[in-house]
Amino acid sequence: MSSDDDEVSSSTDSNSGVGPSEERVDPDGTDSEITDGAGTNDGFVPAAATDASGYGLSLTLIGGVLLALGYYGYLAVTGPRTLGQAIPGPFYLLVFALLFVLELFQSREHGAIALIRATALALFYGGLTAFAIEGTVYLWNNPGAALNGFAGVTVLAVSLIVAALAYFLYLSVLESNSTGR
Repeated sequence: MSSDDDEVSSSTDSNSGVGPSEERVDPDGTDSEITDGAGTNDGFVPAAATDASGYGLSLTLIGGVLLALGYYGYLAVTGPRTLGQAIPGPFYLLVFALLFVLELFQSREHGAIALIRATALALFYGGLTAFAIEGTVYLWNNPGAALNGFAGVTVLAVSLIVAALAYFLYLSVLESNSTGR
């Protein structure tokens, strides 16, 4: 076997399991379609890991950290403090505005979908940011809240899992909307 044949067979082996229907190049250089045996192609291809964008993964990680800090912010706001004691309220409004503008210009969509998405992201991440700022100040003044029994590590782990599940569900909703199911 020549090295050219090895390259063709290795490239076809790397395509195995991509989806129910896929194109491969036969050793003689012609394209062929391989089906899943059902004889029909319903057009559904499961989402691959490449569907997750760097932007989405970044928001997921940032969201997990904000969620963990927001937990401590919630403890602070329901306990000894009130919302807005860490920084003045207008700065929280500025955070909402910045998030709205950034998401609106980052969006691939235009029109009502972009406005709804930017509003939802600004409200969600803006709220998390407000609680995270309060939580950061609370932890600065009371580090034992996160350090006793390594509670902060547990809160961060749970927050990252929740953020990843939220992003997974978001991708699932997008996938189901794009396939019409």
